[in-house]
Amino acid sequence: MKKLLPEVCTIQYGFPFDSAKFSDSNGTPLIRIRDVVRGYSETYTTEEYKSEYIVHENDLLIGMDGEFNIAKWGKTPALLNQRVCRLAPKDSIDKDYLFYFMPIALKRIEEKTPFVTVKHLSAKELNKIEIPVLSLEEQRKIAETLSKVDELIAFREQQLAKLDELVKARFVEMFGDAKLNPNNLPCCSLSEYIVFLTSGSRGWSQYFTDSGEYFITIKNVKNCKITLQDVQCVTPPDNAEAKRTRVQENDLLISITADLGRTGIVTKKIAEHGAYINQHLTCIRLKQDKLNPLYVAYYMESDAGKEQFIAKNQSAVKAGLNFNAINSLKLMVPPLALQNQFAAFVGRVDQQKQTIQQSIEKLELMKKALMQEYFG
Repeated sequence: MKKLLPEVCTIQYGFPFDSAKFSDSNGTPLIRIRDVVRGYSETYTTEEYKSEYIVHENDLLIGMDGEFNIAKWGKTPALLNQRVCRLAPKDSIDKDYLFYFMPIALKRIEEKTPFVTVKHLSAKELNKIEIPVLSLEEQRKIAETLSKVDELIAFREQQLAKLDELVKARFVEMFGDAKLNPNNLPCCSLSEYIVFLTSGSRGWSQYFTDSGEYFITIKNVKNCKITLQDVQCVTPPDNAEAKRTRVQENDLLISITADLGRTGIVTKKIAEHGAYINQHLTCIRLKQDKLNPLYVAYYMESDAGKEQFIAKNQSAVKAGLNFNAINSLKLMVPPLALQNQFAAFVGRVDQQKQTIQQSIEKLELMKKALMQEYFG
């Protein structure tokens, strides 16, 4: 049996709080669209409010602009602002069952919603959602099964985070705090070890394809790695510009605009496949008989590296680094054998992370299959 959403829960829409009374620190926390998924707010209001608009821990919220997401609110009570709504289940529906069903319904609405700039979820569309209503016992069994899968995914993600922390701790153990340099390692300019330095090029959209070689952008470079998730593919032109911006194995990539100082190392697999960089990245080829690129990447992503990127930012309006700034970056230079030892440790950890990531992907496929089985 199916019922309309308003039949199984109360839908409460947010109050249009006056933006003139918003604050960064004073008053009561206020839930805006961007806060729904993350579960906390950095916006406050000094406006008076009715208690009915207070949102409590684990209340079900939907963001009604942009991506239509449902999430459970965090621990801190906050106010329900406009373009956010709350679902309060009635006796016939299990809260967690409703929570797991809604993303499918919302995704269907989102996919068919026309937009010019931002998609808007209407009350009319919410009211038309039909939800399969089983016995409460069946609903709870379904919710419990999906919840266990989510718990396993969360556990695996915690393992990944702890492995990242382990690598950072190993860096400090081997080389000391990069800001303090307690081992008095030589501190040199990066320019002393650069054999090739270039930045990417713009205007490649005409070469974009659904398959082919990779076109790497800032979103693909982070945490000393290059991710191919959502990477753009290209059929590159046969010209000097393409040859200049084609990366090689062990090249160090650093973001030089927007989010400065993100790093990644070009793997053998990426280099053999063929890859190019856009204008927001710089490519650095190092003297590998002196520096291990992976060590340099981790140094640049340490606090000591990040502080330099902030200090060398060439613009007060739009973040950006030029070649002079890149060349003048300083870093500790430990013995190459020690750098290689650290890189080998990172490689072993990466193998563990790959195994965990594969487990996460299997769990996500399992969840998707269960959702399809339960909700169609």
